[in-house]
Amino acid sequence: MKKFIGLMVIGLTALMVLSGCGDQKEQETSSGTKETLTVMASGVKNGTQGVFLEQFKQMVEKEYPELTVETTLLPDDQYLTALKSKLSTGQAPDLFLVQPKKASANSVEELAKAGYLEDLSDLENWDKIKDQGKNDMSFEGKPYALSSSISVLGTWYNKDLFKQHKIDLPTNWQAFLAACETLKQAGVTPIVMGDKDSFMIQFGMYQVAANQVYPSNPQFDDQLYTGETKLTDDVWVKTVTMYNELYKKGYVTDKSLGLGQPQAQQSFVDQEAAMIFDGDFSLTAIENDNFDLGFMAMPANEEGETYLSAATGAGYAISKKSQHKETLKAVFNKMTDGQSEMFTNWLATATSFTTYAEGDDLNPVFEEIVPAFEAGRSFYWSNQAWPSGTETEMQAKFSEMIGAGKLKPIDVTEAMQKKFEELTK
Repeated sequence: MKKFIGLMVIGLTALMVLSGCGDQKEQETSSGTKETLTVMASGVKNGTQGVFLEQFKQMVEKEYPELTVETTLLPDDQYLTALKSKLSTGQAPDLFLVQPKKASANSVEELAKAGYLEDLSDLENWDKIKDQGKNDMSFEGKPYALSSSISVLGTWYNKDLFKQHKIDLPTNWQAFLAACETLKQAGVTPIVMGDKDSFMIQFGMYQVAANQVYPSNPQFDDQLYTGETKLTDDVWVKTVTMYNELYKKGYVTDKSLGLGQPQAQQSFVDQEAAMIFDGDFSLTAIENDNFDLGFMAMPANEEGETYLSAATGAGYAISKKSQHKETLKAVFNKMTDGQSEMFTNWLATATSFTTYAEGDDLNPVFEEIVPAFEAGRSFYWSNQAWPSGTETEMQAKFSEMIGAGKLKPIDVTEAMQKKFEELTK
């Protein structure tokens, strides 16, 4: 999950229109030499963050000749290690990627509590952000990071294959299983997943949880910390059981543990499977001219309406020790003013729904999830409420279950609960 939640690009081309932001004297030195502004993120060179860092460097150096921008892009695991080291030694980047709520070791709550993040309470347009975007990037009532996107986990599907096999869009779990069986009997792999990248397990699991865990108890995760609920409760055992059912029945390709996310996405694009569980953030990797593309919430509801798994995406925070805080805050103000070209470009970095309060200009591919989102039928990704490491244990044990076939769903949830208790002591 941590990879795909690094999708928040701050400004990109918007920085080209910035002029006069911040105090020029802030960057000047008595000797006239340039000062360095450092930016750090996780991702890959050709991914969202890689493109951002390259353009950020070019644009800021153009607008602020007194500055040299130094960028660092690392894989998720290396990023977390490197960021932790820099923070603990007082060498934090000026601007760096953080996750919402409790998600990951670089979460807003973790880093703000430790005093590493600059308080953004003086931003001019914070109230223009949707409540979800504000709450998820705040700690103890104060804002500490800015994100442009509310990202949705969903089920990308091949509309042409559904039409060819006379499959109506399923609206509940039994109809979804029936659709998978129809495809399987027709010789079509219903679902491809890249579980070699084990974070992808979250992409399906949290969609089930959004329908099985939270509708009956939205405070389930809060109550984990008081002991009122446990990850071994029936609702989580059922969640793991339902997701595992797709593997047991052969609806997910049997080589999922040998495929990474890029390979699974390409298999879907090549029409080797009818569906893939992924996020709206993967649109650019999945969009193609081979077939009519659809995006729906996995209908893991047994009755009633389907709920979405939607969460504020990763965003950027300013280091408490940065010498360029005022310049970076000025950039944030432009990005959220609702009228500038910088604002337009910043908002365009969101794939589907944005954190900005005054509406979304959605790609038509997401039209099927709009009613649920507008009706408030959505819940955050589970890991955002858990101490970092709980989801890793879930992934490891689920992989072991579908790979070796020796574990049961209760074994997975017991391992999750044990890890949760270890991390919260």
